Amino acid sequence: MRLLLLITCCAALAACTSTLTKHDDQAKAAQSGVNVVDYQCQNGESVRVSYFIDQEKALLERNGDAIELQQRPSGSGMIYSNGPNTIRGKGKELSLEIGRMLPIECVQK
Repeated sequence: MRLLLLITCCAALAACTSTLTKHDDQAKAAQSGVNVVDYQCQNGESVRVSYFIDQEKALLERNGDAIELQQRPSGSGMIYSNGPNTIRGKGKELSLEIGRMLPIECVQK
């Protein structure tokens, strides 16, 4: 009986530790002025965007490439672009525009 109680306590403690680690990573990113967000797109690919709040720029990571984007004025939501590459978003949704391709719709993981 004591062994079962010990195993249960250890499992509960391990679950709390992994949750705290994730929250700690998010808190560190927020303190540094960077908000890192992972998105899952309708075409099956995943992208990551690091928003540098104080610098009004974002870094789009897609297919192993890192693309720097500058923040643009937006009436609602957000827009970052460097000309041929643009991301537009509001809430948990992101639209990824690459050159003349149709926009790729993504949602925050």
